[in-house]
Amino acid sequence: MRLQQIVEDNKGRMTQFTIRSRGLCIGLLHSLGLITAAVALASAQQAPVEPEPAQSATEPAAAPVYDGDWWLLLGGQEQYGFVSGYQDCYVSEYHGSVPFSRDLPSYIDDLNKYFLADGTRLKQTVSEGLDVLRGAASDSTLPNYKTANPPPPDQIAYDGHFWSDADPAAKLGFVEGFLACHAAKLKDADAKFSKAPSEYVDRINQAYSNVENAGDTNAGKTVMKIADVLHRLKDSENPPAKPTP
Repeated sequence: MRLQQIVEDNKGRMTQFTIRSRGLCIGLLHSLGLITAAVALASAQQAPVEPEPAQSATEPAAAPVYDGDWWLLLGGQEQYGFVSGYQDCYVSEYHGSVPFSRDLPSYIDDLNKYFLADGTRLKQTVSEGLDVLRGAASDSTLPNYKTANPPPPDQIAYDGHFWSDADPAAKLGFVEGFLACHAAKLKDADAKFSKAPSEYVDRINQAYSNVENAGDTNAGKTVMKIADVLHRLKDSENPPAKPTP
Protein backbone atom coordinates (compact mmCIF):
# COMPACT_ATOMS: atom_id res chain seq x y z
CA MET A 1 0.00 0.00 0.00
CA ARG A 2 2.83 2.36 0.86
CA LEU A 3 4.46 1.78 -2.55
CA GLN A 4 1.18 2.39 -4.35
CA GLN A 5 0.68 5.67 -2.47
CA ILE A 6 4.17 6.85 -3.43
CA VAL A 7 3.54 6.04 -7.06
CA GLU A 8 0.19 7.87 -7.03
CA ASP A 9 1.78 10.88 -5.33
CA ASN A 10 4.51 10.99 -7.99
CA LYS A 11 1.92 10.78 -10.76
CA GLY A 12 0.06 13.70 -9.22
CA ARG A 13 3.22 15.81 -9.07
CA MET A 14 4.10 14.94 -12.70
CA THR A 15 0.58 15.86 -13.79
CA GLN A 16 0.78 19.18 -11.96
CA PHE A 17 4.24 19.83 -13.52
CA THR A 18 2.92 19.03 -17.00
CA ILE A 19 -0.03 21.39 -16.52
CA ARG A 20 2.26 24.16 -15.29
CA SER A 21 4.63 23.58 -18.27
CA ARG A 22 1.80 23.73 -20.74
CA GLY A 23 0.55 26.91 -19.16
CA LEU A 24 4.02 28.45 -19.35
CA CYS A 25 4.37 27.54 -23.05
CA ILE A 26 0.94 29.00 -23.85
CA GLY A 27 1.91 32.17 -22.00
CA LEU A 28 5.16 32.46 -23.90
CA LEU A 29 3.42 31.95 -27.24
CA HIS A 30 0.84 34.55 -26.31
CA SER A 31 3.60 37.02 -25.40
CA LEU A 32 5.43 36.37 -28.66
CA GLY A 33 2.19 36.96 -30.57
CA LEU A 34 1.71 40.31 -28.85
CA ILE A 35 5.32 41.34 -29.65
CA THR A 36 4.93 40.36 -33.33
CA ALA A 37 1.70 42.29 -33.61
CA ALA A 38 3.32 45.36 -32.04
CA VAL A 39 6.25 45.23 -34.46
CA ALA A 40 3.90 44.87 -37.43
CA LEU A 41 1.83 47.82 -36.23
CA ALA A 42 4.93 49.98 -35.79
CA SER A 43 6.14 49.08 -39.29
CA ALA A 44 2.77 49.92 -40.77
CA GLN A 45 2.81 53.31 -39.05
CA GLN A 46 6.19 54.25 -40.53
CA ALA A 47 6.08 56.76 -43.40
CA PRO A 48 6.05 54.94 -46.76
CA VAL A 49 9.14 55.21 -48.94
CA GLU A 50 8.54 57.82 -51.59
CA PRO A 51 9.13 56.46 -55.12
CA GLU A 52 11.56 58.31 -57.36
CA PRO A 53 9.72 60.98 -59.32
CA ALA A 54 8.90 59.95 -62.87
CA GLN A 55 10.52 61.89 -65.68
CA SER A 56 8.39 64.81 -66.69
CA ALA A 57 6.82 64.56 -70.12
CA THR A 58 8.33 67.95 -70.93
CA GLU A 59 11.88 66.90 -70.05
CA PRO A 60 14.00 65.56 -72.93
CA ALA A 61 14.87 61.88 -72.83
CA ALA A 62 18.49 60.93 -72.34
CA ALA A 63 20.20 60.56 -75.69
CA PRO A 64 21.61 57.11 -76.48
CA VAL A 65 25.37 56.73 -76.21
CA TYR A 66 26.39 55.75 -79.73
CA ASP A 67 29.72 54.17 -78.80
CA GLY A 68 31.52 50.93 -79.63
CA ASP A 69 29.80 48.94 -76.88
CA TRP A 70 26.43 50.02 -78.25
CA TRP A 71 27.43 49.37 -81.88
CA LEU A 72 28.50 45.77 -81.31
CA LEU A 73 25.11 44.90 -79.81
CA LEU A 74 23.26 45.86 -83.00
CA GLY A 75 22.02 43.46 -85.63
CA GLY A 76 23.11 43.75 -89.25
CA GLN A 77 20.01 45.63 -90.45
CA GLU A 78 20.25 48.24 -87.70
CA GLN A 79 23.96 48.70 -88.44
CA TYR A 80 23.16 49.16 -92.13
CA GLY A 81 20.48 51.69 -91.28
CA PHE A 82 22.85 53.55 -88.96
CA VAL A 83 25.56 54.02 -91.59
CA SER A 84 22.89 55.03 -94.13
CA GLY A 85 21.44 57.68 -91.82
CA TYR A 86 24.90 58.89 -90.85
CA GLN A 87 25.90 59.24 -94.50
CA ASP A 88 22.69 61.11 -95.35
CA CYS A 89 23.26 63.62 -92.55
CA TYR A 90 26.97 63.96 -93.37
CA VAL A 91 26.29 64.71 -97.03
CA SER A 92 22.96 66.59 -96.98
CA GLU A 93 23.17 68.38 -93.62
CA TYR A 94 26.83 68.78 -92.70
CA HIS A 95 28.12 68.93 -96.31
CA GLY A 96 31.26 67.17 -95.18
CA SER A 97 34.45 67.28 -97.25
CA VAL A 98 35.29 63.55 -97.00
CA PRO A 99 32.91 61.46 -99.15
CA PHE A 100 31.74 57.94 -98.45
CA SER A 101 33.66 56.46 -101.37
CA ARG A 102 32.93 52.77 -100.72
CA ASP A 103 29.80 50.68 -100.39
CA LEU A 104 28.13 50.84 -96.99
CA PRO A 105 28.59 47.15 -96.01
CA SER A 106 32.37 47.64 -96.16
CA TYR A 107 32.13 50.40 -93.56
CA ILE A 108 30.03 48.13 -91.37
CA ASP A 109 32.63 45.35 -91.54
CA ASP A 110 35.44 47.81 -90.85
CA LEU A 111 33.64 49.26 -87.83
CA ASN A 112 33.07 45.80 -86.36
CA LYS A 113 36.75 44.95 -86.78
CA TYR A 114 37.83 48.34 -85.47
CA PHE A 115 35.95 48.03 -82.18
CA LEU A 116 36.74 44.33 -81.68
CA ALA A 117 40.46 44.82 -82.25
CA ASP A 118 41.03 47.02 -79.20
CA GLY A 119 38.90 47.15 -76.05
CA THR A 120 39.95 50.72 -75.35
CA ARG A 121 38.07 51.81 -78.49
CA LEU A 122 34.72 50.65 -77.18
CA LYS A 123 34.11 53.99 -75.46
CA GLN A 124 34.75 55.90 -78.67
CA THR A 125 31.65 57.00 -80.54
CA VAL A 126 30.72 55.38 -83.83
CA SER A 127 31.19 58.81 -85.41
CA GLU A 128 34.79 58.87 -84.19
CA GLY A 129 35.31 55.36 -85.52
CA LEU A 130 33.98 56.34 -88.94
CA ASP A 131 36.25 59.40 -88.94
CA VAL A 132 39.28 57.21 -88.28
CA LEU A 133 38.34 54.66 -90.94
CA ARG A 134 37.63 57.34 -93.54
CA GLY A 135 40.48 59.69 -92.63
CA ALA A 136 37.94 62.34 -91.74
CA ALA A 137 39.14 63.32 -88.27
CA SER A 138 39.96 66.83 -89.53
CA ASP A 139 37.17 67.18 -92.09
CA SER A 140 35.28 70.40 -92.72
CA THR A 141 32.25 71.59 -94.62
CA LEU A 142 32.43 72.10 -98.36
CA PRO A 143 32.22 75.57 -99.93
CA ASN A 144 28.74 76.68 -100.96
CA TYR A 145 29.41 76.33 -104.68
CA LYS A 146 30.27 72.65 -104.20
CA THR A 147 27.29 71.87 -102.01
CA ALA A 148 25.01 73.37 -104.67
CA ASN A 149 26.02 70.65 -107.13
CA PRO A 150 23.71 67.63 -107.29
CA PRO A 151 24.92 64.42 -105.61
CA PRO A 152 26.61 61.78 -107.77
CA PRO A 153 24.15 59.50 -109.60
CA ASP A 154 25.26 56.39 -107.70
CA GLN A 155 24.43 57.88 -104.29
CA ILE A 156 21.36 56.38 -102.65
CA ALA A 157 18.35 58.67 -102.47
CA TYR A 158 17.21 58.65 -98.85
CA ASP A 159 13.57 59.39 -99.49
CA GLY A 160 10.21 57.69 -99.04
CA HIS A 161 11.10 54.85 -101.39
CA PHE A 162 14.15 54.00 -99.30
CA TRP A 163 12.07 54.26 -96.12
CA SER A 164 9.27 52.03 -97.34
CA ASP A 165 11.75 49.35 -98.44
CA ALA A 166 13.62 49.34 -95.12
CA ASP A 167 12.66 46.91 -92.38
CA PRO A 168 11.92 48.20 -88.84
CA ALA A 169 15.49 47.64 -87.58
CA ALA A 170 16.97 49.53 -90.54
CA LYS A 171 14.52 52.41 -90.00
CA LEU A 172 15.52 52.66 -86.35
CA GLY A 173 19.19 52.51 -87.31
CA PHE A 174 18.71 55.23 -89.92
CA VAL A 175 17.29 57.64 -87.35
CA GLU A 176 20.03 56.74 -84.86
CA GLY A 177 22.75 57.30 -87.45
CA PHE A 178 21.26 60.60 -88.63
CA LEU A 179 20.96 61.92 -85.08
CA ALA A 180 24.44 60.67 -84.13
CA CYS A 181 25.95 62.56 -87.07
CA HIS A 182 23.83 65.62 -86.35
CA ALA A 183 25.05 65.74 -82.75
CA ALA A 184 28.70 64.99 -83.57
CA LYS A 185 29.19 67.14 -86.66
CA LEU A 186 26.63 69.93 -86.42
CA LYS A 187 26.57 69.93 -82.61
CA ASP A 188 22.78 70.17 -82.95
CA ALA A 189 23.26 73.83 -83.86
CA ASP A 190 20.45 74.08 -86.41
CA ALA A 191 17.96 71.83 -84.63
CA LYS A 192 17.40 69.89 -81.43
CA PHE A 193 16.15 66.30 -81.45
CA SER A 194 15.42 65.23 -77.88
CA LYS A 195 12.86 62.47 -78.49
CA ALA A 196 13.73 58.77 -78.49
CA PRO A 197 14.78 57.45 -81.94
CA SER A 198 11.86 54.99 -81.94
CA GLU A 199 9.43 57.89 -81.57
CA TYR A 200 10.88 59.57 -84.67
CA VAL A 201 10.47 56.27 -86.55
CA ASP A 202 6.77 56.21 -85.65
CA ARG A 203 6.29 59.81 -86.74
CA ILE A 204 8.14 59.33 -90.03
CA ASN A 205 5.95 56.28 -90.73
CA GLN A 206 2.92 58.46 -90.07
CA ALA A 207 4.20 61.24 -92.34
CA TYR A 208 4.63 58.88 -95.29
CA SER A 209 1.31 57.24 -94.51
CA ASN A 210 -0.37 60.64 -94.77
CA VAL A 211 1.19 61.08 -98.22
CA GLU A 212 -0.22 57.73 -99.31
CA ASN A 213 -3.66 58.60 -97.95
CA ALA A 214 -3.57 61.80 -99.97
CA GLY A 215 -3.37 59.74 -103.15
CA ASP A 216 0.08 61.03 -104.21
CA THR A 217 2.11 57.99 -103.23
CA ASN A 218 4.83 57.82 -105.85
CA ALA A 219 5.45 61.53 -106.39
CA GLY A 220 5.17 62.30 -102.69
CA LYS A 221 7.59 59.58 -101.64
CA THR A 222 10.10 60.52 -104.30
CA VAL A 223 10.12 64.20 -103.41
CA MET A 224 9.96 64.02 -99.63
CA LYS A 225 13.39 63.30 -98.15
CA ILE A 226 13.70 61.57 -94.80
CA ALA A 227 15.90 64.43 -93.59
CA ASP A 228 13.13 66.91 -94.43
CA VAL A 229 10.61 64.88 -92.44
CA LEU A 230 12.99 64.71 -89.48
CA HIS A 231 13.46 68.46 -89.46
CA ARG A 232 9.72 68.92 -89.30
CA LEU A 233 9.85 66.89 -86.10
CA LYS A 234 12.63 68.86 -84.39
CA ASP A 235 12.06 70.41 -80.97
CA SER A 236 10.08 73.60 -80.84
CA GLU A 237 12.32 76.64 -80.39
CA ASN A 238 9.82 78.12 -77.94
CA PRO A 239 8.25 75.23 -76.04
CA PRO A 240 4.89 75.99 -74.41
CA ALA A 241 5.11 77.26 -70.86
CA LYS A 242 4.32 74.82 -68.08
CA PRO A 243 0.80 75.31 -66.66
CA THR A 244 0.73 77.11 -63.35
CA PRO A 245 -0.55 75.03 -60.45
